[in-house]
Amino acid sequence: MTTAPDLGPRGKVTTALFLTSVGGFVDAVGYIALFEVFTANMSGNSVHVGMYLGQRNWLQLLRPFCAIVSYVVGMALTRITVEIAGRKGIRRIASFTLAVEAVLLILFARATPAMHLGQVVDLTSPTYFTLVALLAFAMGVQTGTLTHIGALTIYTTFVTGTLTKLTESFTRALFWGYDQLRQTKISDVVRLAPRQRDVQEGAMLASTWSCYVIGAAIGTISKQRWELRALYIPVVVLAIFIVVDLFRPIDVEEERHQTGMVR
Repeated sequence: MTTAPDLGPRGKVTTALFLTSVGGFVDAVGYIALFEVFTANMSGNSVHVGMYLGQRNWLQLLRPFCAIVSYVVGMALTRITVEIAGRKGIRRIASFTLAVEAVLLILFARATPAMHLGQVVDLTSPTYFTLVALLAFAMGVQTGTLTHIGALTIYTTFVTGTLTKLTESFTRALFWGYDQLRQTKISDVVRLAPRQRDVQEGAMLASTWSCYVIGAAIGTISKQRWELRALYIPVVVLAIFIVVDLFRPIDVEEERHQTGMVR
């Protein structure tokens, strides 16, 4: 019986870009519906926790704190699942984790809380905190599903680290270009640039940031039209990659490599 080949680096790049768009989409929908609580961007939630802590506003503090806890738990359980799958040689684990994420998004999309001007009305109800937990847990699952493309670490649900790495890659590429210009013609530099590592990584990181922004824009527009049901759109995207993983495993190469490393 022939073993199905892994998706490969280019396929993983495409997967990462689409999942990043999903992250931006979900974060935008959640931020609007859940009244300024991020379900993917935990840096923003951490700032809110600090602000409410300084104001001693314990009830408001619980909203971003719930998102942080749910996100961390979701990511931790996913990484544990992926690690165990890697050790046992299970090749199609991404289809399982993405299916879990899709189910959570469907549950959120099917919710019917009281809403006003696109936002959940009661920010202290069990329903509200359940919705926060569902979406943040889903984003934690997505983050833990795909984290490495070759030597490059990519997170598909937030872009602060992406912008930092993009700036570092751009700076290194700039000095590489300067050093090359001192030794050769500008036409040779232009010819060699697409194969230079920092240029390639910078292009990938810039594309990742752009996909997150585009996803957030599409999420905002969709939310205005379909409210919580807008999340059926990223569910469709996830369904596509679940099918892809069944035929061309997405994450196996990374997990075999990671498991074999001395830590």
